[in-house]
Order: sequence, then C-alpha cells, then structure tokens
Amino acid sequence: MDSKRIILAAHRGDRKLCPENTMPAFEAALKLGCDMIETDLHMTADGVLVIMHDRSTKRTAGVDRNIDEMTLAEVKELDAGALFSEEFRGTKVPTVQEFIDLIKDTDMMVNWELKDYPKYVGDERAFACADKLVEMIVANGLEKRSMLNSFSDRVLEHLYKKHGHRFPLHGQGIHNCPKTCDHAEIPEEEIYDWCCMYANDPKGGFNCLGYPENFAYCVQKGIKPCVCIADTVENYSRAIELGCRMFTSNDIYAADAVLRELGQR
Repeated sequence: MDSKRIILAAHRGDRKLCPENTMPAFEAALKLGCDMIETDLHMTADGVLVIMHDRSTKRTAGVDRNIDEMTLAEVKELDAGALFSEEFRGTKVPTVQEFIDLIKDTDMMVNWELKDYPKYVGDERAFACADKLVEMIVANGLEKRSMLNSFSDRVLEHLYKKHGHRFPLHGQGIHNCPKTCDHAEIPEEEIYDWCCMYANDPKGGFNCLGYPENFAYCVQKGIKPCVCIADTVENYSRAIELGCRMFTSNDIYAADAVLRELGQR
C-alpha cells in the first residue's frame, strides 16, 4: 500500500477466464500471484455484504433485480456463472465473508469498491454499508491490506470523517477528468490517497495517458495515481513515467507478462 513497488490488481478477479467477482475468479488471481484483488460490494435487504459489480443482477446473473432489494437467500439463488460459460453454471454470488475466508491467510491486498451510492439507496444505507465493511475488515485483521474505493465522494468523505487515513482511500478521476457520481464538502485532494486516472470522455474510455496534467496534479498533491488501461508495454511504460503505482487489469495474464518485461515483478 505504500507504493514502494508497482501493484498488479486483478479487476474483479480473473475476469478473462472466469465470471467476474466470483470465487473461481478470485482463486485464479491468487494462483497467478497478483498483489491485489479489486472487488465490488453491495448490502442486501437483510444487511449482508455481497460481491457484485452492478446494483442490478441482470448483466451477470440474468435477473433484473437490485441487490439492495433482495435478501441474501434470494441472491444465493442466482447463477453468477452460466451467462459467462456453461463451465461455470451454478456458480454463486459470494458474500464478503466468503471472499475474506479465501484470502485471509494469504498476503493478498484488497481494493474494496463500495457500490451502494447515496443517490440510489440513500445516505443511511450507503454509509451503513461502508461502516459494516470496515467492521469486517477489522474483525478479520485486514486493516493493513485494505484500501476503500468508491465513485461516491460522499461515501469516501464519510469514511474520512470517521477514520481519517487509517485505510487508504481511493477516488475516481480528478482535476480535468472527474468521474465521481456526487461531491463531498471536503476537497477530494484531502480525502484521496489513491486515484484512478480517466480521460475526459463523456462516452467512457480509458485513454487517460493523454492527460499527463492529471498525473502531475496527483503527484503534486501526494495522491498515488493508478490506471486501468490496455495491457501493453507502451501503455505501462508511459503510465509509470507519469507516476502510476498500480495497474488494475482485466487481463491479469497479459498484465503480469508486461510488468515482468519491464522488470517490475
């Protein structure tokens, strides 16, 4: 977490060969030797933290319902693997505790992305989700291996007010290319320890390397830049030149090979 070495983070686990944010995807990231797993969480209607990227379960499980409106039992009825491939049919949506049990006795770091946003679920529920995650991190001894991440600056502000920089706080977009879904009262430069770089592209896209001023701004403010870009030697070399200290990859095998070629693993 101190950025003394370049971090390779598996984006939702190994999402190239496995269904994203599932136990097989996390197990594959562990097997390869990634430094970190980036994963996403929501809180069910009965207060259990589960792992899935979208609020709706339609894209990955084929059922158009919101996790925050489902009980854990209902979430566990979903098939999180069949839409990816027949090989993974029957794969369940994992709980945060199931994921923790997998990585607790390893040295794997975790980038926890809080996906319950105040604009959709309300302040009370969004902040309760964040607080419950912190409780679980502490109860399982993962404080030194966890960073907390969100597209909601208000969620990050809530965590900052309660915990300061006890856990590294990871923001999304900054300076000329903000990507947050809301805004905090405290300046993001005070809240963020890490920040993912983006391009100023209304349609999305990840050509963040065309905005070197954003990297420079982060470095000046003591914020560690990170990226999610195509895994090529050219891209990674340029990102490192600009100050990038973490690569979050959708193809951990290509990312690992590139970093090895660059002498960073």
